[in-house]
Amino acid sequence: MEEKTPINELKISPKEIKALMSCNPDVRYQYTIKRIADTETMWTLGMDNQTFAIQKSGEDYLLPIWSSKEFAIIFGSTFMKECRCIPISLDNFEENIIDIICENGYLLNVFPTQTEEIGKVVGINSFSEDLSAALSEYN
Repeated sequence: MEEKTPINELKISPKEIKALMSCNPDVRYQYTIKRIADTETMWTLGMDNQTFAIQKSGEDYLLPIWSSKEFAIIFGSTFMKECRCIPISLDNFEENIIDIICENGYLLNVFPTQTEEIGKVVGINSFSEDLSAALSEYN
């Protein structure tokens, strides 16, 4: 799953970080979708580009994702200290990661925070539809 596409990093100001951390999961989800469409990059946590940090919530297994490295670092420093930030380009997401999500029955945990370990939990179909709609605004 080697990245072939350059990663576009979104730099977030401390003011924006503080504001978003206090928003509810639905607002953070909409923000994440828009920012991923902007940069064509999302972030997760893991040991390397093939071993992702998966959360368990009840019977569900969740892959956490964020729109920027800063948010992943903040979350990881609290809940997953042994992990590092992993960028995922949209190309890699479509070509490789969706298959991993589907094969393992994972849900996406979009933009969890230090105070809310579970953000907006969605299935891959809903996430893909929302992201496609956001991407279509650029065409």
